[in-house]
Amino acid sequence: MKQASSTLIALLNGGAKFQMADLYTFTLQGGTVLRYSGALTQIVDFATGRVFPLGPKFERSLINTVIGTQVDQLDVKIYPTATDTIGATPFLEAAWTGALDGALLQVERAFFAAGWGDTSPGTVVLFAGRVSDLDCTRSGIDMKCRSHLELLNIPMPRRLYQAACNHVFGDAMCQFSRPSLALTFGAGAGSSQTSINGAPVTTTPFAQGSISGKSGANSGQTRTIFGFQSGGSISVKLAFLSPVLTGDQFEILPGCDHMLATCTNTFNNAVHFGGMPFIPPPETAV
Repeated sequence: MKQASSTLIALLNGGAKFQMADLYTFTLQGGTVLRYSGALTQIVDFATGRVFPLGPKFERSLINTVIGTQVDQLDVKIYPTATDTIGATPFLEAAWTGALDGALLQVERAFFAAGWGDTSPGTVVLFAGRVSDLDCTRSGIDMKCRSHLELLNIPMPRRLYQAACNHVFGDAMCQFSRPSLALTFGAGAGSSQTSINGAPVTTTPFAQGSISGKSGANSGQTRTIFGFQSGGSISVKLAFLSPVLTGDQFEILPGCDHMLATCTNTFNNAVHFGGMPFIPPPETAV
């Protein structure tokens, strides 16, 4: 059942005329939130104070509302202009390099009773899900989004017999404190959005770990570390959205290859190891 305010319910049940507009909210993998108005002007949600500025043009498919556990799919087409950006990166380029991969999308409908932009009646969430497929063309972006019910398709049991650990490094099952090995440093000269110089000298394995911006234009953004060179540079596959300036502060957290030797010798956490390294392979089992 969709939630609506008493004012909105009264508006819909009454005979007064009203106007509507779609509002789009993207939550990227690193935590960055992007909001856009589907109207011709910027929209401010009076109830929450959220601002939905003008941005790319959107076109979407119809939204189905059914009773049950059917996975809904929404097709969205985005037509960005040269001035539309994600951070400091052109919108189309950012999407092409993976900025929208796995992002969460929420589509709301705002209702205006006392004139265009009066959002006092509130909004209704029409769709909430995750970007599953994305294709970039010269003119725009075609994406398919599936509702969160898709998560019910995860095979059970979730833990498989395998030599590597099944736990997410640092989660409640692993119980290792990644922040205990966190390091903060300032970006060195010559850093780019995919390679940050000035990595600290350390023997802690930070490859497959994470790096988060603590100051500068990329503050609050998190990326997975693709390559780590102690005392050298840190490379990431998904570029940061804004240029990295010398002195910008970053925090890095260690990574784990989920093998028993690393868990034992590097993190001293073998008691919580979630793999089954001593199960014989099928060809040798009797």
